[in-house]
Amino acid sequence: MRTHSRSEWASSTFKIWLYTCLASSALFSPLVSAEESKTPLAGEAFQTEVKGREIDVPTRSRRSITAVDFGVLVNPKGPRTQEVLPYGSFFVWRNADTRRFRGTFSGLYNDARYNVGSDRAHGWEAVFTFNNYIVPFGRYEDVEGRAIEDVELKWSSIFAGLGIGYRKPLPPGHQDSALEMALTYEPGYLWFDRSSHTSSAFIIPSDTYEGRVHFRLRTDLLDRNLMELAHKGMSFGGDLVSGHRAHWQQWGGVVFDPPDVQKERNYLAGSVYAVAAGGVPFVGSDRHRLIGSAYGGIGQHLDRFSAFRLPGRPKGYEWDALSRPMLPGVAFNELFPRRYFPYIRGTYAVVERARFADNGTIKMQMDSLPAIGGGIITRGPWRTQIEANYTYNFGIFRSTDSGPQMGGHGIFISLSRGLSSSKSKSESSKTPPASDEAPMNIIK
Repeated sequence: MRTHSRSEWASSTFKIWLYTCLASSALFSPLVSAEESKTPLAGEAFQTEVKGREIDVPTRSRRSITAVDFGVLVNPKGPRTQEVLPYGSFFVWRNADTRRFRGTFSGLYNDARYNVGSDRAHGWEAVFTFNNYIVPFGRYEDVEGRAIEDVELKWSSIFAGLGIGYRKPLPPGHQDSALEMALTYEPGYLWFDRSSHTSSAFIIPSDTYEGRVHFRLRTDLLDRNLMELAHKGMSFGGDLVSGHRAHWQQWGGVVFDPPDVQKERNYLAGSVYAVAAGGVPFVGSDRHRLIGSAYGGIGQHLDRFSAFRLPGRPKGYEWDALSRPMLPGVAFNELFPRRYFPYIRGTYAVVERARFADNGTIKMQMDSLPAIGGGIITRGPWRTQIEANYTYNFGIFRSTDSGPQMGGHGIFISLSRGLSSSKSKSESSKTPPASDEAPMNIIK
């Protein structure tokens, strides 16, 4: 018989996860000349010379951005539905200081946020949010490289929110350099259905109203380079969510332990993050940067539908995208830990994940996921940005003909293009930098 120590009991009550990462990145661009020069920052005009030809790049407004992003995530022998996963999204950002809109739209998943205040409110504002994740096909969980199709479910959610916020501009004075806080109430609905693979013994969760109280903090003091990568400074923040489900009954079964639905009815989840960027020690070049990041959190009574999902994003250093962690070599949302520990990007991670026990049931345990990889980001044709990345994760399980094996490849390729127009050189000489100039009436 297995006995439970006090520390095990505590860990089952408060599910803790955190990770840290370090990365050194270099900017590769067809516009880089052989002569060392200061790295241009995002939105700034700059001049360079390539093979005797002078190139002028005008200022670019970072307050009004409309962009499309397409790519593919490749995980050979990974989860069946994510071995080759194309993705695409439409991004909108409008910032008039007292009125801001940020939206990411991809059809199945959409996330939008609108903040509105006034000059007389001294930074206080009303906050409106919307988030939906509506997927018409089943989603299973992956354990040791094996698809657990008996627990496959179709599940979707939709939330809208209303609350109050506060924003204060910070150094270094860019349009996204600010401290931003918000407290919102987010009423929503979760609904579930069987798929063609769901076991008849698996109990489907009950559709339910879910209300969430959400506190959010974002603090950004970063300089970003012309590729919108972190260049110098820091960013930090976090989220605290308290959720309640109105109609939550017994669900699950098959190979996972039966959940405690009375505890899951009310859950608590909190996460924090910090990112810092600067020069590489003993390297004089301004183009090579050392980026460190740390993510962490704590949760109580989390289940499959409220647990943290890793990784949270494939790329990006936009001020809000930074709050979601990256985990190289792992399929999007493949892991659903209630805790995870130090992750050093180059990389080393210790993550809670599902494993088979000797009796055939599935238990959650801590495992290491060391990985190594690299990538390149560059300016492409037709004003596009291209990013390619390869990672080999030594700790992730992947399926083979002879059974699960340890170790898996991860590749993603992304192409992004901004749809907003840039100012001409003549315009930029008459006005302040577009990235810091507040336009009027950009939100109708």
